[in-house]
Amino acid sequence: MKEVPMPARLALSLLVILAVPALAQQQSSIQNRISQHVDALEQRTSQVITAPGPDLKAARTQALCQDAGQLSALSQSVQYDLRQLQKGLLVKDLNDNLKKMEKLSKKVRREMQ
Repeated sequence: MKEVPMPARLALSLLVILAVPALAQQQSSIQNRISQHVDALEQRTSQVITAPGPDLKAARTQALCQDAGQLSALSQSVQYDLRQLQKGLLVKDLNDNLKKMEKLSKKVRREMQ
């Protein structure tokens, strides 16, 4: 193994000593740019306005009101059909309307709980 002459070792040592701060400064510069980029992304993300989610309670209440309205309309229809039945006339849709009323009333009852 050959020994490196003293001036070459000195030059190599000086080169390493000079290069280390330059590398550290470059690394610091890179870290600063990354930090700035992350900060900019966080700022853009915080400025994004999210739309409010659907108001589930209001939607359920609206659906319940629609069901109650349908139930009321069916009830009036069935009352008319029953009056016709008293006169001896059988209305074709009476049985279907009674089944619809039953299902709708159960649905409204479940939604109220």
